[in-house]
Amino acid sequence: MAFGRMTKLSWIYDLYRLGQDVTMRENTAAIYQQIIVHIVDGFEGRSGSLALCDADGVNLTIVAGIDLPDGVVGSLVKMGSGVLGLVAQEGKALLLNGDISNDVRFQRNREGREAASTSINSAICWPLKIEDRVIGAISVNRPNATTRYSEADLEQGTALLSMVSLALGNMQLHLDQNRRLEELRLINAKLEAAQNQLLQSEKMASIGQLAAGVAHEINNPIGYVYSNLSTLERYMQDVFSMVDAYEQAEHAISDAEVRQRLQLKREQLDMAFLKEDLRELMHESKDGITRVKQIVQNLKDFSHVDATDEWHSADLKGGIESTLNIVNNEIKYKAKVIREYGAIPEVECLSSQLNQVFMNLLVNAAHAIEDQGEIAIRTGVQGTEVWVEIADTGKGIAPENMKRIFDPFFTTKPVGKGTGLGLSLSYGIIQKHNGRIEVKSEVGKGTAFTVWLPVKHANTEGAVSMRVSND
Repeated sequence: MAFGRMTKLSWIYDLYRLGQDVTMRENTAAIYQQIIVHIVDGFEGRSGSLALCDADGVNLTIVAGIDLPDGVVGSLVKMGSGVLGLVAQEGKALLLNGDISNDVRFQRNREGREAASTSINSAICWPLKIEDRVIGAISVNRPNATTRYSEADLEQGTALLSMVSLALGNMQLHLDQNRRLEELRLINAKLEAAQNQLLQSEKMASIGQLAAGVAHEINNPIGYVYSNLSTLERYMQDVFSMVDAYEQAEHAISDAEVRQRLQLKREQLDMAFLKEDLRELMHESKDGITRVKQIVQNLKDFSHVDATDEWHSADLKGGIESTLNIVNNEIKYKAKVIREYGAIPEVECLSSQLNQVFMNLLVNAAHAIEDQGEIAIRTGVQGTEVWVEIADTGKGIAPENMKRIFDPFFTTKPVGKGTGLGLSLSYGIIQKHNGRIEVKSEVGKGTAFTVWLPVKHANTEGAVSMRVSND
């Protein structure tokens, strides 16, 4: 090389620094290009190329170059083909001087490009090696050069480019490490999602057991309160009939003073109002107790505590109605529920899990409505499948979020308002039922989720499909 000792040391230091940059920067293509520029400048060349071996060692990939035709960077070179492939295969440096266009060893053998150009009058190509392992090849060229490369240049480069090999080897290790870390991160994310889904499923199972216990404990006092109210109502009617008899016999009392006291007492008590109000109070009390009984029954139906956790035929509309009563407090202040039930057969399913899906979709629909709106529930059958659609008139889902809505922990709700597990769990439940979910949404107009389920459950679980669309 034609530079002095200090310049050479500076060049070596810069090369070392480029190697260090490998672990500090993400843009590997830029580092590859800086390395080839540094090598070509140091050897006073005008062009050059850098190629690295693929993992299988069959091909080289040209990762950087100077003064190369369009499309060369990123292309493959078969091991043993062309100058780079030959040097990488043999593991020995090669010095080329003169016209090599007729030398069959150096045909590029790549579509769209000619054989080695006659304008390359001087070139050196070195293998990049770490110990005895070849990781690639690098070349520098002097087209139409007045001064050609010598054996001394070749030997000097062989010693210096061992540093390049180490730098590139470190880069590949760094990239492999990052790739493996990313794979581990994805695996950990999936494991965490699976664990949280399991915890959520266990939580729902615990809630179901709790609901069963609460329902059982509430049913006992409700039973005797309702029975007592019925008895009290009969007694009240008897008392009222007796009061009516006394009122009818009042004129028969000969003692005017006694009769006057009774009339005054009746006026003070306002017996007409009292009889009417007591009837209303009794009716409202019985109605309230009936509603409590219905809520308890809905809890039992929702958790399906009366059945084993086995596949059985169930009425989906009944499950939807039970779920609506459970989530009524989330919906009643924001949305009017429109029921458009079509005739559907019973479905072989795990009904408590499907009720959880309906609950998630209904709650999400309510949360999507900011002020007042509507939630429409429709059912139907097509072939061997039934479908349930839950559509809202809420704010809709942005197109960029549509493909992520079933991802674990993804949520567009404010912090503290959602876990991001509801739709993910629903997706898993529908998958278990060999069904599919279709989603249509338009920002500002609303979203519709349609759950498709086979009437008969197959023993082998299929992969749930998801279709999303933004109108």
